[in-house]
Amino acid sequence: MPEAIGTGGLTVVGVDIGAVIAFELGLANPGAIERVVMVDPPLFGTLPGATAGISTDVELIRIAVEEEGEEAAYELFLGGALTTLGAGADRLGRLAFRGPSAARSFLVELPAVPAWPLDPTRLSGLSGRVTVASTPTAPEVLTDAAAAFVARLGGSESIGLESDGPSAVAEAL
Repeated sequence: MPEAIGTGGLTVVGVDIGAVIAFELGLANPGAIERVVMVDPPLFGTLPGATAGISTDVELIRIAVEEEGEEAAYELFLGGALTTLGAGADRLGRLAFRGPSAARSFLVELPAVPAWPLDPTRLSGLSGRVTVASTPTAPEVLTDAAAAFVARLGGSESIGLESDGPSAVAEAL
């Protein structure tokens, strides 16, 4: 990737699970990424109490898949029924892709959320600046996780945004 992006000075922005991916890009390319902006990142590993919520959500997903299929689990996510793993997803429900591969993609990506390694030594490998931004409609579990992540990372900043959607990304920059 460094050859493809040039000499550095890049800002990488990600929303939700994309925020975690943006951070990973910064870790993998420390000389090329100057700043990582994470909007509403699902950093549940920073919250000891999130385990119970994740367990409840996993059980709801299991039951939905067994009784009604993968699409039913995806609709639970988009409808806001998954209060930890799907925190805030209901804000996107009407805009979400519901094509033939959407439910399967959801079920493949979702396990990455709680499994992201938050080892402080590993996280300190990022040389760029980190901004963690929370939108006004972000559920409390997301804002709590963001605050805990900023405290753990050190040298990063936390900002509250006034807007949601695409304008939130522009505001975070």
